[in-house]
Amino acid sequence: MSKFYNKFGTFMRYAGERLTEPSTWQGIGFLVALFGCKLGAEMNWGEAAGLGGIISAAIKMIFPDVKK
Repeated sequence: MSKFYNKFGTFMRYAGERLTEPSTWQGIGFLVALFGCKLGAEMNWGEAAGLGGIISAAIKMIFPDVKK
């Protein structure tokens, strides 16, 4: 049982580290916009992808990558 908790803890640390990166939210924003526009607003894939790209770029401008 402790082997499961060890792997689960490792996964949770990994997921937590990824969620702090702006590029993760950029990708999530793109996917939400893409499928939201396609399924919710019934746009075609090209329009949905264009709007997803705009959302992704806006997130990138708001939360730029941290330079080390």
